[in-house]
Amino acid sequence: MHTLYLGPSWAVQSFESVYGIDDPVKTNLAQELRLTNSTSLAQYASSNLDQFKVAQNFMQQHPDQAPFRIVFVIGNSLRDGPLDSGMTEIEWAKTFLASDDPLDIIMTLEQEFYKRLNSLGVPVALIGAHTDVGCKSHDNITVIHPSWQNFLGQRSNVKQFYGWAADIAHRWIKGVYVPEVGPPATFDLEQDPSPAVVDEVHKILRIWKSIERHKLICGTHPTILGNQLFAKEIARPFKRWIDNAV
Repeated sequence: MHTLYLGPSWAVQSFESVYGIDDPVKTNLAQELRLTNSTSLAQYASSNLDQFKVAQNFMQQHPDQAPFRIVFVIGNSLRDGPLDSGMTEIEWAKTFLASDDPLDIIMTLEQEFYKRLNSLGVPVALIGAHTDVGCKSHDNITVIHPSWQNFLGQRSNVKQFYGWAADIAHRWIKGVYVPEVGPPATFDLEQDPSPAVVDEVHKILRIWKSIERHKLICGTHPTILGNQLFAKEIARPFKRWIDNAV
C-alpha cells in the first residue's frame, strides 16, 4: 500500500530559525517515524483543502501506485473559508475578525473538512498540528494524536488549550493577507476586530512564546527536538495504524 504524506510547513521540515530556509540540519515527522513506500506531497503554507486537492490529483494521475493511504499532518481550514462561503479572502477575513465565537467557526470548518477527507475512500491517519484535531467518527479516519501543539505545551508547563492557526488571524488583524499569486498585500479592516478574536489570537501567541522558551518550537513551527519528541510519543499508535490500515 502506497502512503501519501500530507501537510503544511509543520510536515515539511523542522525549524531552528523562523523561516527555516538556511537551517543546516532538518528533519520532519515522516523521517522520524521512518515512513517508507511513500510520497511526500507536503507543502509550505498549504491549507487543508490545498493538500486535499494535491492528494486527489495524485491518486487520479497514478492509479498504478494504488491502493493508497494518507498520513495527514493537519494544517488549517481557516484559509479555506472563502471557498466554502463564496466570499473573497478579504471579505472572509473581515467576517472572521468580527466574530464573537471564532473557535466555533474554526471547529465547524474543520469538521466539514474531515467529511471531505473521509469521502476519498482511503485509510487516513490524522495528526493534529497547525490546528488541533477534534474529529468525530468517520469510517476511514484514525486520529493518531489530536494535538502536537498541546503535546509540546504540556512539556512547557502550559495548561491545555485549543490549538489553531492564530498566526493567520494575527496577520489579518494587521490588515495583511496573502493572495494566491504575488506577495502579501494590505487591506482596510474598516472596524476593530472583536474582543473575542483578539483574546484568542493573543492567547495562542503567548502559548507559542512559552513553548519557544523550551526550544520546542521556533516562531510558529516545531524544532528538531519538537519533532523528535512528538514522533516518539506517537510511534506506537502510528505503527498500529501502518500495520492495520489496508
